[in-house]
Amino acid sequence: MPAKVVGVDDVLKGLSFINEDMYARIKDAVRPAMLGVEAKAKGFVPSNSEVLSGWTKPISSSVNYRPFPKYDAANVKGGIGFKEGSNRIFANGFQVESYVYNISAAGRIYETAGRLNPEGRAPVMSTALREFGSVQGYSGSKGGKKRSTKDYNSNNPFAGYQFVSPLEKVTSQPKIKGVRSPGRKGKGRLIYKAWAQESPTVYYVIVKAINSTAINFNKSTEIKKAA
Repeated sequence: MPAKVVGVDDVLKGLSFINEDMYARIKDAVRPAMLGVEAKAKGFVPSNSEVLSGWTKPISSSVNYRPFPKYDAANVKGGIGFKEGSNRIFANGFQVESYVYNISAAGRIYETAGRLNPEGRAPVMSTALREFGSVQGYSGSKGGKKRSTKDYNSNNPFAGYQFVSPLEKVTSQPKIKGVRSPGRKGKGRLIYKAWAQESPTVYYVIVKAINSTAINFNKSTEIKKAA
């Protein structure tokens, strides 16, 4: 039995309208929201006087190894920015990309230091500090395994602890229904902290843009029917 389909062209035109309209609305809505994330992240950058004094000192040009990146607040702020990615329309959909980046070496360190080990490097550190305080050497066991500060490459086995402990705690991402949590990789003090605070707003403007497309499409359909 033959089947007759009516209005295919109208359906395809409708889908094309939805595709292009939603793309434009989401793209326009996301940009200012992401610029807000960028601005907030820059606002979280501590001044030079708010980090360890040794971190802001000039790096000696005589060292023959890769030095630890010097901290400079202006440089860290300059390394944070917003950029649009591949924004384009396909035959069966569209792609909108926007992101905030943090590219300075010192900025990345401040962003993520202690994300894996909040107390500096490994469990032996907290054990040694708790039992002996500030010590030059420690040997003991943790989790059934022997650990020793002699295994550390640094001349100061507690350097990690001394660096991380004064920093503010990294911020985790909030739980948002339908959005997969990035886990530890989503924790941070600058762009990740800003995203944790602003992501609900970004998701809201995206949903609002989608709803606006639906409303606009229904209005245009009603006008055509009336005509």
